[in-house]
Amino acid sequence: MLPIYANFFQNIWQWFNDVLEKLKFDDLVRGFYDNYIAGMDEFFKWALLLFLTVIIILGIITFIKKTFKLFIVLVVIAAIIFIIYKK
Repeated sequence: MLPIYANFFQNIWQWFNDVLEKLKFDDLVRGFYDNYIAGMDEFFKWALLLFLTVIIILGIITFIKKTFKLFIVLVVIAAIIFIIYKK
């Protein structure tokens, strides 16, 4: 019975892989780089890299803050439920 399931998941993986190959994502990224990024001066490349780094770091910090707030809310809800059902 196990080979039937393994074959099923392999078929799904192969289909997914074929769909992604048809998108030619590597060619799109390489073309974008050749058309827009390669022609820039080095200063602008470094400035763009710095800007993207700041954006990514701020996004990660924001995500961590929101996750921490959600955790606090879940702890408070669990504590309330625990206190209500303790009696």
